[in-house]
Amino acid sequence: MDIREALKERILILDGGMGTYIQQLGISYDGNNDALPLTHPDVLERIHKDYINAGSDIVCTCTFGANAVSQHGYGMSDRCYDMNVAGAQIARKAANSCTDRKVWVMGSMGPSDKSLTIIEMMMDPEETVTFDVLEDAYFIQAKGLIDGGVDGFIVETVTDGRNAVAALTAINKAQQEKGTNLPVMLSASIMNTSGCIMTGMSLAELYDSVKDYNLMSFGLNCSFGANELYPFIKEIAEKAECAISIYPNAGLPTAHGYDEKPCDTANAITAMANDGLINLAGGCCGTTPDHIREIKHHLEKIAPRKY
Repeated sequence: MDIREALKERILILDGGMGTYIQQLGISYDGNNDALPLTHPDVLERIHKDYINAGSDIVCTCTFGANAVSQHGYGMSDRCYDMNVAGAQIARKAANSCTDRKVWVMGSMGPSDKSLTIIEMMMDPEETVTFDVLEDAYFIQAKGLIDGGVDGFIVETVTDGRNAVAALTAINKAQQEKGTNLPVMLSASIMNTSGCIMTGMSLAELYDSVKDYNLMSFGLNCSFGANELYPFIKEIAEKAECAISIYPNAGLPTAHGYDEKPCDTANAITAMANDGLINLAGGCCGTTPDHIREIKHHLEKIAPRKY
């Protein structure tokens, strides 16, 4: 079944935190998660399978920062295509190992470590990253994800609308070159209770800037815990003409890490679902397979938002 059709029938379950789960496993590496598809494929396959076994209908590749701009500081810009192919293949292998139901793979594309809006505001003559440079970086990433076998893309943790447009433009170009028509999700991260992303753009303004890219879904991830995100999900659910996604952190980080219990995250997301606001749900930083299992259990009998 096509994922776009499945969304009309039920709330689909995303996976949970990747980076924080990697840290919990105590893997020895240099902090560059996006290189792990090349160095620790078995560990990533295990993580994907853990989330699938917990109920995830969608797993996201470990390629959040696998673009040439973000990888420059690690000296690995020339390996980005390989990172994305490998990340997609690992997630695809894990998804295909599930024989009792369909599991989709979404190619993760993060905001990069450069904000085009902030660069422009600072007018730093030493800064060489432009829209075209970032678009080219995303273009290589998108091609690698397609060649690795993803079912779609997730432009996530959007903190700058211009960065998001660069990613979406690159995805369109890559799909034209490859002859594909894979769905695209977009998920923003807000900075505070004003409901704005890092560059000051409101969620309504962000949606208006990307809605012409034929998005499968628009939503929120990271940010805060699910309880605090309810009014913002309600706001975009009333505006967006596509599916709505939510995958929050396990609360706000403390000195001990993220400590929101699975039942608390699930209860908060259930409130959104009961009010007809969401189509996809999962977790971000600090969430684990236990969080996903609880979310799946809470939502399995609730109808998805109509759009």
